[in-house]
Amino acid sequence: MSKAERLLQWTIIGLALFGSACAALIICSQPVHASMPQDMTIYRPRFQIISDTFEPNDNFNQPTLPTFVGCSTAPVFQNLTIHPANDQDWFRVSPGVQRMLFVTVTISSPLTTTVADDLALTVKVHDATGVNELAGFSVFTTSPGRSGSTFVYVPVGGFYFVSVRAFNPTQLNQSQFKPYSLQICQSDNIVTPTPPPPPTPTGASPDPYEPNDLPPIVQGQSPIRSFVNVGQQLTNLNFYTQPNTGTLALGDVDWYFFYGRGGASYRVTTEVQPGVDTEMFIYRPDQLPPDNAFTTVGLLASNDDYRPLDRGSQVTFVAPFDGLFWIKIWNKDQAPRVAGQIYNLSVVELAPNTPTPTFTPLPTITPTPFPSGADQYEYNGDFDFATLIAPGVKYSGLNFVPFQPSTPTTVDNDFFRLPVKQGVYYTCETLDLTGGADTNIIVYNQDRIGIGGNDDISSENKALGRFESRFTWLSGYTGYAYILVGEVNPPRANEGQIRGYSLICNIGIPPTPTPTLDPNPPTVTPPPLPPTPLPPEDTPTPFPTPRLAQNLVVRPVDLSVLQPTAAPSPTPRVLLIDVQVFNDFNRNRLLDSGEGIANASVRLSDERSGTPLGQAFTDADGRVRFSVTNDDPVRVAVPLFSFSTVVNEAPATIRIAIEPAIRRPERIP
Repeated sequence: MSKAERLLQWTIIGLALFGSACAALIICSQPVHASMPQDMTIYRPRFQIISDTFEPNDNFNQPTLPTFVGCSTAPVFQNLTIHPANDQDWFRVSPGVQRMLFVTVTISSPLTTTVADDLALTVKVHDATGVNELAGFSVFTTSPGRSGSTFVYVPVGGFYFVSVRAFNPTQLNQSQFKPYSLQICQSDNIVTPTPPPPPTPTGASPDPYEPNDLPPIVQGQSPIRSFVNVGQQLTNLNFYTQPNTGTLALGDVDWYFFYGRGGASYRVTTEVQPGVDTEMFIYRPDQLPPDNAFTTVGLLASNDDYRPLDRGSQVTFVAPFDGLFWIKIWNKDQAPRVAGQIYNLSVVELAPNTPTPTFTPLPTITPTPFPSGADQYEYNGDFDFATLIAPGVKYSGLNFVPFQPSTPTTVDNDFFRLPVKQGVYYTCETLDLTGGADTNIIVYNQDRIGIGGNDDISSENKALGRFESRFTWLSGYTGYAYILVGEVNPPRANEGQIRGYSLICNIGIPPTPTPTLDPNPPTVTPPPLPPTPLPPEDTPTPFPTPRLAQNLVVRPVDLSVLQPTAAPSPTPRVLLIDVQVFNDFNRNRLLDSGEGIANASVRLSDERSGTPLGQAFTDADGRVRFSVTNDDPVRVAVPLFSFSTVVNEAPATIRIAIEPAIRRPERIP
């Protein structure tokens, strides 16, 4: 057969095989959506993932109702897929009352190398309307195990929805469906959480001008205390309740008023201490609604921070008529209220043509681009947005990437909220530190007052380069505790992704760690040889037997007789004595590292009288130092080794070296 004939034969065989493969694809292919015409067949390569059997479930009007049971027996749906360009998956569940609803999503590994490993998902839990979001999280390619979870307390029955969609659809490979798995289940037992008590104002006491939270309250004061004379300064004012982020509806608002002359200019200023960031508003009284602390009707002027690096406020305005003018001030600082967070208020009438002071603005800093890799619990950078966590649950994939930072030096702090019960011990600790993370934990009570904290669990862990944190406390109330986890050495905003950690809060006190057996125990050192007996002249003198107390002889003193002048006492002699006790493995008669013998008793006594002068034990390095005041020679004894010697000169260093019985060879033959 010629070469051309063989080529023609192989070409015919190849076309036949290709036709068989195409026939198999036509038989196995399925429509993508039920809404497509039934006579349309989508041909797909064999390696491509197709849509799952739950489709269509693209909105809450056509959700899938998966098998729904307790978490101990809940199945995991492994063969779900999503098309990042235009696909959403909705699931409807109906949990029992007073249960915890758990949702876990894992991005599956690609079935073949042709599927891009770039999928990121956003998962949300909605109420029965399908609109209101109750909880949510995101799963990224950098998430540990590429998995995420959340839970929601279900006080009443009814339907709940879970939606899954691509987090960044425009940045993904659009040509294929991508796989993931889903588990939705409820707690096996009924949960009855204790409702938190209302917050109690703590810290600073009300200032003398309270209550002055609204104009009608100020007008009802008897006598009226919140009136400011022009040229006067009110001092030691404060905000004694905690502000609420955004509206300040739960915070302390202070109202004052003063009398102004029409056409005159006035400057109203606050001076603040740390913990206070005032915002000021000036109103005319003829248009101010008397019961609205948040109105803009009748507003003449307002100011937050009137100069760089100053959190005080200042407004300058011209009074439109003779009469009273209202001043409203509130605090934007979210720090817990404590004593010393005060401000002063002054009202000054300005001379005509007084120039308005100008200030050089701070240099503009270009905002840092949004860094990738923020963990699924952001934003949780303050008390009000703390992430709710449960005891006994390990939360992984946490890091120190800030949420939408404004500067390159923005630091990420992670706040968590833990339900606690009075009289119960709780232990919170960080685990799985990565990227050189060095965490620090601070625990606050529900009034946001610090309870305590921890940087490194122990000095032993720190010496091993393990910088986890752990803090245990006894809860004195039933409610919530706040856990703040920060980085001891905060990274820059775009570097926080490499600093990872996990967090777990358990009920109880951490158990005492069980020592781990060393798989390579050190070679047993043979017992030291007994020291050479001392010569008779160096035998230590025994301590004297105590004598019975003797009556003192009293000699009367005759003041008429000239008393002899007392001779000055000689300067006492101080002896500095260093004692070293060690195994001299290398026989160099010097104390080297690792040779010290600890807890060896060393005794000092007066050589002439036998009076004890001191006793101490050697430290971990086999050393002990004495500073003894004594005019006579001092005997130094180490009873453990029957050693004794006399010291009469200072300073003195005594080395007691125990040589091993077996001499190690210099080299192996």
